[in-house]
Amino acid sequence: METTKDSIQDEKSENGMTSTPSVPRDTQEKEEDSLITDSLDDDPSESSDLKNSDSMPDLIWPDKSAKKGTSDSTVAPSTSHDTGFNSDSAVSTPSPDGDKQIVPGSEDTVGENLTGSESKDSVVDDEEKDGSMDILGNGFLKKKVLVPGKEDTRPTNGDTVTIRVDGVLENGTHVDVQDFTFILNDGDVILAFDLAVALMDVGEKCELFTDARYAYGPLGRDPDIPKDASITYTIELINVQPEQELSSLGTEKRLSMGEAKRERGNYLYGRQDYTGAISSYSKAVKILDDSDLNAGLDDEARSTLSESWVKCYNNMAACQLKISAIDAAIRSCEKVLSAQEDNVKALFRLGKAYSAKNEVDKALEYLRKGIKLDPESKMLHQEVLNLARRKSKESESEKELYQRMLGVKPGENPFTPGKTQQKKSNGVMKWILVAGSLAAAAASIGFSWYRTS
Repeated sequence: METTKDSIQDEKSENGMTSTPSVPRDTQEKEEDSLITDSLDDDPSESSDLKNSDSMPDLIWPDKSAKKGTSDSTVAPSTSHDTGFNSDSAVSTPSPDGDKQIVPGSEDTVGENLTGSESKDSVVDDEEKDGSMDILGNGFLKKKVLVPGKEDTRPTNGDTVTIRVDGVLENGTHVDVQDFTFILNDGDVILAFDLAVALMDVGEKCELFTDARYAYGPLGRDPDIPKDASITYTIELINVQPEQELSSLGTEKRLSMGEAKRERGNYLYGRQDYTGAISSYSKAVKILDDSDLNAGLDDEARSTLSESWVKCYNNMAACQLKISAIDAAIRSCEKVLSAQEDNVKALFRLGKAYSAKNEVDKALEYLRKGIKLDPESKMLHQEVLNLARRKSKESESEKELYQRMLGVKPGENPFTPGKTQQKKSNGVMKWILVAGSLAAAAASIGFSWYRTS
């Protein structure tokens, strides 16, 4: 199984990374990215800075023997703002009215010179003539039945489906020419497949046009699919298997399914689809970390499953930090430490999380523990240095505030008289001397007058 990005590239998405005086910011962020690689043979006691591998895994479960083309690529969704997964995901399906971009063949193009009922009737007539279905009503995802399937055999969410696919780009290049097997609406393929296959019968063959937003989005997929590419697919629904209960699955099958979900999450993380990645990691955890199912396993089997779900929680914490879900990230890290108390990545991310909550002392506590376990980690040392500077700056700010409250200028000792106080004291002494002199003069005049009288 190939390894993927799974790093200590941490911190919340909006809060960003900490700056490093001695390391350029772009270099530092690459180092943080490299820390998220968690493969099955990772040793958590090793330096996390050294775990660098960013090759991509198979993202779904394709039938390699059934490939019809030469493409080794796998199907990936667009970024989170373009992609909606199943009901467990926080991502919503894009609104049909949310984008006014005009795409050839869309309702906006067909009716751009028509108004009112005339436009609607024209669109309906065109769809009837073409035999296509506008799945979302915005012209960006259209399905046309080529060969009808067996009636009343549509799959439901959670079913395992197998489809035969052949995609064509606008320039005629064929992509995704292979058979795919995946769990319907589980976030394992592009959104266009999930939406279209749910409307197909077994044996049906259809033509599916999808805009980039329901395929590979603004990032595309190297090396074969450019950014913002619309694709026309020919899809045949070959087989549907009903959803399996976890209790009916063996340990190896659960491990295989959980690892596939984790790798999918790693891929989505690399595309900055943090919400989609969290959804995949959450599904992996449900498969792997089931206390009832794991209770009857031997120690070796439980340990194997534990290693896998620990990585899922760790990676999920990285994504949660990216979207500023700080408390959720803390819970994920604590789950990791409940199984591996010396997990350096979890300690690092806890430090980042508490730093974001402005609990500097607690953040330093976890980071220093991480340094004891991995003294060579540059990221841990840099984060501690940044927090120490921040704490020093906050102490200085508190001191200045205290001085302002006492009316003392910065740098002056509030208990030592300043120049202003000294000036006031000198003025008082002068008036005392003048008053004393006048009193002495008055006394002398009075005494002289008394003698003469």
